[in-house]
Amino acid sequence: MPSRNFFFIVNPISGFRRDKSDLINLIHAQFPAGDIELTAAPGEATRLAAEAAKLGYGIVAAVGGDGTVNEVASGLVGTDTALGIIPRGSGNGLARGLGIPISPVESLQVLNAGAARTIDVGCAAHRHFFAVCGVGFDANVGRKFNSATWRGPLPYFLIAAQEFVGYQPEPLRLNVQNQQWEKAPFLITIANTQQYGNGAIIAPHAQPDDGLLDMCVVEPMRWLDVLKYAPRLFNGTIDRTPIISYQRIQEIAIEKDGPILFHVDGEATTCEGPLKISIKPRALRVMTLTKTPGPAPHHAH
Repeated sequence: MPSRNFFFIVNPISGFRRDKSDLINLIHAQFPAGDIELTAAPGEATRLAAEAAKLGYGIVAAVGGDGTVNEVASGLVGTDTALGIIPRGSGNGLARGLGIPISPVESLQVLNAGAARTIDVGCAAHRHFFAVCGVGFDANVGRKFNSATWRGPLPYFLIAAQEFVGYQPEPLRLNVQNQQWEKAPFLITIANTQQYGNGAIIAPHAQPDDGLLDMCVVEPMRWLDVLKYAPRLFNGTIDRTPIISYQRIQEIAIEKDGPILFHVDGEATTCEGPLKISIKPRALRVMTLTKTPGPAPHHAH
């Protein structure tokens, strides 16, 4: 393999195990001609990925959690360079959504033996998203979880339980494909793939290459509703409950009084309204186990 074929961007502090030396040794062993960079600051992975694409690397692999994957993928949107995912985070939403193995050995094999699949990319204000973005309850939880020192499903669940107590849904003004309405939902998720991560399937029918986003509106809930419907989130049948409604869209604008807190692939951020969300069809190549036919990505102008 030419040395310009593989570039690995490693977040050294993602996931449960902060020590990445064993994984880096594994990468060196399987890809001796590949190049590896460790990130030291937020946003650095996007810059490194964009530079690697300009230098002609065939595959740039994100080694880390959903935040790292989002940053690396953001640097590759509209290029011919494919994203590789070595999932080392707490939720691993995009990896799970695309059927990429969670095991480091198996996910590394995908880089060699897999095929590039072209997927859609979501745009939310100044950010890209590849799995899900949203406003409301999950954005609040994401903000707290982003600053937590303890990672994994358990602390996420504990933070969510804490946030649920006293959570007040805020009134939102929505403009969905030129239809306007007002709502105070528990949350709104805009999904490109089916799940948040950890097997939590919020949009069972979402397809990452259909040119559409699945808007999921969850109505305000009580504890009893959570206990009743949570299992359905994990067995792929949440769409059969009365608390959630769906619409396939290409764009939406969300407004409220004051700045809007939202998340992209679980990472919380804010913007001044309106929050405009749209889709770039087939704008990112990703290494997966199976190839889906389709045209090359649309290049950014």
